[in-house]
Amino acid sequence: MRWQTLAQKIGTTMKKVRRTKKWTQEQAAEKAGMSLRYWQQLEAGEKNMTLRTITSIARALQLEVGEFITGR
Repeated sequence: MRWQTLAQKIGTTMKKVRRTKKWTQEQAAEKAGMSLRYWQQLEAGEKNMTLRTITSIARALQLEVGEFITGR
């Protein structure tokens, strides 16, 4: 799997979970400790992310890292 494909899959999961929680992108970004613009780029699958970033996002979305990466 190419990293772009994985980044897009993770971004889709971010968006789905965020919407389920009825959070704005701004609220989710704040909970993850990152800028709104960076969150938007990640959610759109435009940026590659580090394990540290993945962990921060999973924690903010109240998911286990594995659950977050697989989208389940």
